[in-house]
Amino acid sequence: MSASWGLVCILAFAAVSAQAAPTCMRAEHALAAGAVPTAGDFTAVACGDAKAVAAVRYDAAMQAARLSRALRPGDVIAAVPPSLMAGIVPGDKLYIQVHVGPVVVQREVEALQPASPGQKLFVRSADGEVMSVRYAKGAG
Repeated sequence: MSASWGLVCILAFAAVSAQAAPTCMRAEHALAAGAVPTAGDFTAVACGDAKAVAAVRYDAAMQAARLSRALRPGDVIAAVPPSLMAGIVPGDKLYIQVHVGPVVVQREVEALQPASPGQKLFVRSADGEVMSVRYAKGAG
């Protein structure tokens, strides 16, 4: 029994030591404080010796991450889980589709709030109509 316990300890130690070095994110372009960042705004980089600074906070009302400070191109910050990054940000031009039998109606709209796949969001059409739609999980 002690032999199998020793094997478990070795496997656990190997799993811990095999973890990758912490990663950070480098801003690809300038981002304003309060902006909703997307994965495309950053590139993953090694943190190196620098202490990663948190620049993102979760805004529960918007259900998205927001920048707590402005970033310049090349600024390195602590990594943010992709699940907190929005796929759609306010101002994005989108198309909604409605399927009625064999007919597909498509309409261009503008996002009024951030959203990730599976979430609902408000959008505005060219004629000013505001509607609630779901960001399809396969869209993007």
